[in-house]
Amino acid sequence: MKLAVDIAFGIALSAAVLYAGWHWYGPFGLVFGAPILAIFGRPLVEIMTSLPRHARHLALRDRAGRYYEFRGRSMDIHVDADARCWIATADVRKIAALPAEAVLLRLVPGQCRELGDPMTWRISSDGAARVLAKSTDAEVAKFLTWLDREVAQPARKRRERRL
Repeated sequence: MKLAVDIAFGIALSAAVLYAGWHWYGPFGLVFGAPILAIFGRPLVEIMTSLPRHARHLALRDRAGRYYEFRGRSMDIHVDADARCWIATADVRKIAALPAEAVLLRLVPGQCRELGDPMTWRISSDGAARVLAKSTDAEVAKFLTWLDREVAQPARKRRERRL
């Protein structure tokens, strides 16, 4: 909305300067108004060059906040209304050895389920921490730290701010 207002304001101001110059001085008014248009032209050019970024934002707004990256690996994370983070089990398996979904349902009941868009098996961040806590791999420890700091804590803070 702000972008449209900025563009409309710049165009209206430029048109007003050109019309006033033409009205008072004729063709010479257009020549004298050119430096003033140069002042307003720069913001218009900046606005027009930012359009691809805004178009990208509009195209990806339904996916915003869902895809995260851990050390170059894409992670699909679903954050529910209770600020619980559910990470796709296939993405966790890129980092660490994770048991099959049937085993996860027995190990951490209520922490593993099929949800999200698209529907896929996901495990909560707490459940992943419980399952992977026994691992001695440094990469797994870094992943769990990243998951808590970069995903779970900000989600909880956003929920607290909403309430």
